[in-house]
Amino acid sequence: MMRKKTQQSYIARIVNVVNYIQQNLDGELTLEVLAQQANFSSYHFHRIFSGMLGESVKELIRRLRLERAAIQLQSSSTSILDIALSAGYESDMAFSRAFKAKAGVLPSTFRKHEQSRFPCLSASNIRYVTNEHISSFEPFIDKELNMNVTIKQIDDLLVAYVPHQGPYQECGEAWDVLLSTLAPEGLLGGDAKMIGVSYDDPDVVAPELLRYEACISINESFKTSKEISFKTLEGGKYAVTSHIGPYGKLNETYQKLFGQWLSQSEYESADKPCLEIYLNDPESTEPDELITDIYLPLKEQNNG
Repeated sequence: MMRKKTQQSYIARIVNVVNYIQQNLDGELTLEVLAQQANFSSYHFHRIFSGMLGESVKELIRRLRLERAAIQLQSSSTSILDIALSAGYESDMAFSRAFKAKAGVLPSTFRKHEQSRFPCLSASNIRYVTNEHISSFEPFIDKELNMNVTIKQIDDLLVAYVPHQGPYQECGEAWDVLLSTLAPEGLLGGDAKMIGVSYDDPDVVAPELLRYEACISINESFKTSKEISFKTLEGGKYAVTSHIGPYGKLNETYQKLFGQWLSQSEYESADKPCLEIYLNDPESTEPDELITDIYLPLKEQNNG
């Protein structure tokens, strides 16, 4: 019962966002504003949204603008150039290419055939509607979704870390600095955990702006180079699942964890970043055999 109630709550909150987008299709639709509409953590809103709808915010906005353009083509005499500009394209040629890619015909052909209908291109069946609100939608659910998720309570962790900004696949340099400093100190054995903290969703943030920290758990801080800092990673309740395979496909597991598992669970994400704990060495392990535990932070539940 609780899970059904949670999913209905998630659907209602995403419905608020979709209706806000429909009403402000030409406005500044930032993720921060949309996360506020849904009352979701801005850290995790986009993964919940795209996981539940099967398309990103950007894809939804682009598609709704094309659907609105299709209606304008058949219900008005507005020029194709003006329709293209209002849909966010810089020229009628760019608009025509995008429209044909989705509808199968050029805008001019679509306009001539008044009975033509713009195809429904979304897994969630959300379509552009004029002056109407949607009240619900069918969440995108992978029939093969078989995630093994456990709930863990973890303690605060003291870590030594090196920050990295840029594409996630280039964070190796931060790890090299960290490992080459800690290895001589004898701090890589025993219970030391290799932890990555990813602050940004690569589907949303430009590669050069992605923020990451390479961390190794330690028992106490020590004197070291200026490149290495110390911090405490906050403990608490986490949903944990294992990603098996290349690091480059981690985001696929994130999408399923947030968009599908979380919305069907009884939990809500906390407003802090996920942790990645790497269980084997990428230098000596085949990419398909890499194991990464993803820790999704959860809000403490109020049982009162």
